[in-house]
Amino acid sequence: MKRLTLAQQGRLHYALSPLNEPKLIVKPGETVIVETEDAFSGQIKSEKDRRNMKAIPFSNPQTGPIRVEGAEKGDTLIVDIKDIRPLTGQGATRISSWWWYLGPDGSATLSQFLNLEIPHGTRICPIKDNKVYFDDGIVLPYEPMIGTIGTAPEIEAISSYLPGPHGGNMDLPDVCVGNKLYLPVHVTGALLYLGDVHATQGDGEVCGTAIEMPAETTLTVDLVKGKAINWPRIESPDYLMAVATSGSGRPLEEAVRIAFMKLILWLEKEYGFDRWDAYQLCTQVAKVRLGNLWTVAAKFPRKYL
Repeated sequence: MKRLTLAQQGRLHYALSPLNEPKLIVKPGETVIVETEDAFSGQIKSEKDRRNMKAIPFSNPQTGPIRVEGAEKGDTLIVDIKDIRPLTGQGATRISSWWWYLGPDGSATLSQFLNLEIPHGTRICPIKDNKVYFDDGIVLPYEPMIGTIGTAPEIEAISSYLPGPHGGNMDLPDVCVGNKLYLPVHVTGALLYLGDVHATQGDGEVCGTAIEMPAETTLTVDLVKGKAINWPRIESPDYLMAVATSGSGRPLEEAVRIAFMKLILWLEKEYGFDRWDAYQLCTQVAKVRLGNLWTVAAKFPRKYL
């Protein structure tokens, strides 16, 4: 089993780019262990710590890329998530005063407009015995997930802060242990990146950060030759999930529409449903999972396949 540690990685990446040299080369079907830094680039270790945005002005550092032998444009990459463990036994979260959720745009937040001081809200949360200790009285389940994971786009780099058809910063709780993530391949070798692991996270990630943690993730990477998808997919023991994201000029409702259209066509092409039956059935039984207010997964229960 191959391993890609933070020491082996060296410089972390803040964009998913087709131009970065691979840090590891694997064959389809191979299992790897990958170490990742937290979304704060390791700057918050105690409740007194603050982000040094001058030193590191970006979020979501990525380990990789990992090159998959034989992967070519038009293939589909399968990432089977086997295990996620904390590297340090703790996670961190905070309140971002600049977070766009607090205001109408990214340049003048509501807090600035009203001259409000938003508390930094830094919390260090111990992780042990499959529990996350939010404070002395509140204990959360340890439900780890990969916040940012994706393949390299074909032409230009995309910030690890952003989600899109390549994957990226989706922050979907269903990108978790026991599930398979399917990603489109746009370049030779696929070039897989991952980081921004969370110990737990609710739908929406409304304050901008989950319980962020450096992690050791075990993945089996495989390949479907000659099968092209143009948005990510997720399979769990109970659901099929089609993923879509909002973006520049596109509201979240458009992401929901895209996700459901992709789900319906998936049911038609691979599971033999009549398209309009699938459309009606999704109306009755489907669910929607919300990632970081940019990303949705339309979910269809497997028991109806």
